[in-house]
Amino acid sequence: MTIGLIACTNDEAITDNANEKTSTFSGKSEEGYTYAKDFYQSNISFGKSITISNEETSEKIIIQELLVNNEKTARGYIVKDSKSGSFLFFADVNREKDILTVYDAKMNTDEIFSNLSKNEDYKITQKFDFIRYANQKFTTAKGCGFWQKVWGSCSFTVTKPVPGSPGWCTDYTSRNKYFLGFIIDATGPIPGGVYRC
Repeated sequence: MTIGLIACTNDEAITDNANEKTSTFSGKSEEGYTYAKDFYQSNISFGKSITISNEETSEKIIIQELLVNNEKTARGYIVKDSKSGSFLFFADVNREKDILTVYDAKMNTDEIFSNLSKNEDYKITQKFDFIRYANQKFTTAKGCGFWQKVWGSCSFTVTKPVPGSPGWCTDYTSRNKYFLGFIIDATGPIPGGVYRC
């Protein structure tokens, strides 16, 4: 496979923040650059990158921001596996239209989220600034592990008593869809059946 010239090197220069780096991708992750170039059909350049680690398993991903047409705020993001260098995901955050597009390289599928103006995570993180906020947002919990938070869904169930019916309960289930630790879509709580508790 031949790839055009990319104005970059393999060196990583550390900036003020120890977790942020100005870097470029090499090897398998050039697929991510190629995908982004095809997606935007414009000039793109690399911005900052961060590494997110799973403390339990030592798995790591690298999130690389992309600047489109010399804009100052990143619009695109490439995610790669730190160990293998494999291109995992591409994301475009269209902050003017409040739309997130996520491309899953392994599954060769994309998903579009167009209801971001109502999304709480979107509002409080400067419209999904993944580089600035991912380390804060990326926490795992029992039943919702590292890869589910990278790109997946987690369901949570809460049991509550039925108002006005002592001794009876119902379960309420909520489901969150995650990308890089951010909730990008949520459903629920949806009540289940009533039972003795």
